[in-house]
Amino acid sequence: MKHNPLGILWLIALVLFTPAAGLTLNSNAFAARSILLLLMWTAVLLMPYVLTSRRWIYVTAASLLFVDGFVNLFHWVVLKCPLNASSIFVFLNTNWSEASEFMAIKMTPLLLLYIPYIAIFILTLRHIPTFSFRRKGEIAVWSALWLIVAVYFVDNIVHQRFLRLAVPDVERAVVSFVEESKEYKNLKTRELYNIDTRLTTDDSTLVVVIIGESCNRNHMSLYGYKRHTTPRLEKRNDIMIFDNVISANSNTLRSVMNFMSENNTDRSLPLDSCIHIFDILHSSPYKSYWLSNQSPIGLWDNGVTNLAQNADVKTFVNITANSSKESTMTISLDQRLFDPLRSALEDTAKNKVVFLHLMGCHTQYNKRYPSNFATFEDRGDKRTRTINTYDNAVLYNDFIVDSILTMLDTYAAAHRAVRITAIYMSDHGENVYDEGDYSGHDYSDRIPNANVEIPFIMWFSHSQKEYLQSRNPRLAQQSHTPYMIDDLFHTIIDIADIATPCLEEKRSFINSDYDNARQRRLEDGNLYNK
Repeated sequence: MKHNPLGILWLIALVLFTPAAGLTLNSNAFAARSILLLLMWTAVLLMPYVLTSRRWIYVTAASLLFVDGFVNLFHWVVLKCPLNASSIFVFLNTNWSEASEFMAIKMTPLLLLYIPYIAIFILTLRHIPTFSFRRKGEIAVWSALWLIVAVYFVDNIVHQRFLRLAVPDVERAVVSFVEESKEYKNLKTRELYNIDTRLTTDDSTLVVVIIGESCNRNHMSLYGYKRHTTPRLEKRNDIMIFDNVISANSNTLRSVMNFMSENNTDRSLPLDSCIHIFDILHSSPYKSYWLSNQSPIGLWDNGVTNLAQNADVKTFVNITANSSKESTMTISLDQRLFDPLRSALEDTAKNKVVFLHLMGCHTQYNKRYPSNFATFEDRGDKRTRTINTYDNAVLYNDFIVDSILTMLDTYAAAHRAVRITAIYMSDHGENVYDEGDYSGHDYSDRIPNANVEIPFIMWFSHSQKEYLQSRNPRLAQQSHTPYMIDDLFHTIIDIADIATPCLEEKRSFINSDYDNARQRRLEDGNLYNK
């Protein structure tokens, strides 16, 4: 067989084509490490061929690399980021009609990139390289490559970060999808645990947790944004505004599953076996409610929906769509949650915890508000339209949160013996051209700060404010105190006056023993830095 090592250049061109396209299309979502990983795995896949010279092995390796690049190239062209598990959830929950509509929206001339990509693949198969281990130089090069790969892989295995740092985008997304799907499926059949709990007071207590969606506090005038997007909340003098609170996660699924359980970025336990907030509430004299404007349908929401099924009262108002993806393309305004909230408030249960899951500022932004909230015009170039419609969504969100707090004002006036707390925060933020020339909450190597910088607001009835300040006199001075909402599980338990071994007081934001020196490590493995 003729010695021809240079044929491998076609394979390298094939491997580097998709990363090069990704770097060009959205450098902010591109991780340079992805190139290194692909080259490492190319060396691994070629090892049997280099040692045996069997052509079918080379063709198989090249075909696997082609499929990997083909899938990821489509994701880069259409969504301007590498493939991730969330995209797989969405894809498997999308019917043909939705897929057709989606492609009609996303159709772009950039799909023509597949022409040179396929051409390079054909040339790769026509120019199969040959190697000779009788040449000392080739022996040294291949041996060095395999040694470097082995050291890198072993180091990541030892430090338990192999999936995150040593597996290419497509394969990492598939593995994550399989693992999470299994957990969500098990969660669906999981029974509530009986936890050792007791109440520390005999007072009647109401806790309302308002879970926002995709709200970046840097687009709220309440936090200094240049546009007047939160006029109602700014007029209130009865709320505590915290400006150093972040989410640990950049997506709804993982964020909600973390802050509703004992999980956090310091401790990752299987979702189907760790302790959830509903285990705690079920084991104590509390009645729980889950009131949601997010779709309960489909794989995308299964984790949250399966968890919410453990609430005593479940109300999903957004059931007009055929799938969770479709629900984001239609209008279901958050004000639809007002009546279910009124019903929950009228319930005579002595102790209640109410979760309201808003649609908030979820894409499509222009579907999140009625026409009378279209203060900023939906026109201009793409960047201008996107920012304007997002800010309109924030403006409507201001109306929703303020209206809920006003309802609690009225309820508190008629039920003075009830100690009431309301918390509003968003599950994660949204990058709306704040960092880089794109919008959304996708990321590649490092999470943009805009993806995790969220609003965090607390409201207390008069009796509850006095009670909490007697427990923690420093609470009123915590407006700049660092906090990460993956510890909300502990804060809710503490506010509800539930004593349980599951409560870690140093993780409760309202507790006098709260540890504000905790390192805030995000889901990407990096520490939050600002």
